[in-house]
Amino acid sequence: MDVPCLESLALMALSPEVRRFVIAKIPSVSHLEALLLLRSTGAAWSTHQLGARLYVPDVVAERLADDLQVQGLTVRLGENVQYLPKTERVAQIVDELAASYTRSLVEVSQLIHSVTDKKARRFADAFLMRIDDDSEGSR
Repeated sequence: MDVPCLESLALMALSPEVRRFVIAKIPSVSHLEALLLLRSTGAAWSTHQLGARLYVPDVVAERLADDLQVQGLTVRLGENVQYLPKTERVAQIVDELAASYTRSLVEVSQLIHSVTDKKARRFADAFLMRIDDDSEGSR
């Protein structure tokens, strides 16, 4: 009898649409926490307030706010940021993600980290292949 691996169990806890959204739009747990915090009130937050609430420096909060805006999830209003998804469908997916995160925090976090780990591995592998190519060329 096959026993599903932890990564498979994590993926089963989330709908395919939420999984695709997380993979495409949420590069870190900090981004997710910022998004869900902004969504929870609907109000504009200063990046300083956001950083204080997430326990990150202001410069990190600004980067999170900028990244979420680029993804079409928030808008920047000067020094403030507000949850404002670009479409109603995106808002529905974020609502589903919020509910999933409440029920399956570990699984959602594992999905985010697995994507980040894979990207880091591919990045490192590219350098290893390049180093191997360079060393072969110098022989």
